[in-house]
Amino acid sequence: MIEDLQALVAAVEARSLTKASARLNVTQSAVSRRLQHLEDVLGASLFDRTQRPSSPTALGVRIYEHAVPILRAVEDLVAMAKEKTGPVGIMKLGVAQGIGDLVLTDVVKRLQSAFPQLDLRLRTDWSRGLSQQVAEGELDAALILLPASSRPPVRMQGRCLGSVRTHIIQARKSARFRRPVRLLHLANEPWILNPSGCGYRAALEDAMGERDGVLRIAIDTYGTEVQLRMVAAGAGLGLVPLGALKTSAVRRDIATVDVTDFSLCLDAWMVHRRQPGNMRKVLEAIAEEVSEGLERLP
Repeated sequence: MIEDLQALVAAVEARSLTKASARLNVTQSAVSRRLQHLEDVLGASLFDRTQRPSSPTALGVRIYEHAVPILRAVEDLVAMAKEKTGPVGIMKLGVAQGIGDLVLTDVVKRLQSAFPQLDLRLRTDWSRGLSQQVAEGELDAALILLPASSRPPVRMQGRCLGSVRTHIIQARKSARFRRPVRLLHLANEPWILNPSGCGYRAALEDAMGERDGVLRIAIDTYGTEVQLRMVAAGAGLGLVPLGALKTSAVRRDIATVDVTDFSLCLDAWMVHRRQPGNMRKVLEAIAEEVSEGLERLP
């Protein structure tokens, strides 16, 4: 029955028997047999096979929704017995955009040195997406950023590892704001920010909106160093972690803007499933490295 439920969950989430078989590391015919067996046991059709690709029926969706927590509970039960064993196998770690530039290199070096048998798989995304992937079992753990005083969803274990301070920045040579200003005074300036979904950008947009202003996004691009270089070239204002600014190759070409009514500090969290199994030591090493790395930042 467990294998049948695994086939159902994989088929619904992958929306393809081919992808489901790859996810389960079995043949496509094996997935089909498991689905057919599950339908025989339940006495009902779970997929509408008149469509291409086939899609789950209303009952299939309901069975899927009940199967997901059942399979998670089974995984947690098995993981409890593995917590004392050494960390081997695949570790899927998500890293939020705003943390990767600050500590990711040190984390990878630490894990490769301490756990040579670990197969580390990294995924970068925004914090909300990574939290969802941990909750759904697609990731073992994630390093995310949350507004100060916020907490991750209750269905996950979470540990606050430190804080990340940000600064509004401008080109030093063409600096227009040499004296303290209010945030609204920056509303008509061109901005260089991460695409939508970034916690930094969302907080800045909210703060500007509360003052009846609107951000004018001139360049929306990924990558802190890319943004820093564009700011240094005079293309607009930016909002970056102070730690990334201090280690940037163009730090001498950038000046901060003293904004009297806006400051942004986000908390860095590590979130993971409640039973990490033999990955507990890995999680402890990640937490220690990130905490120490954030403490070293200015």
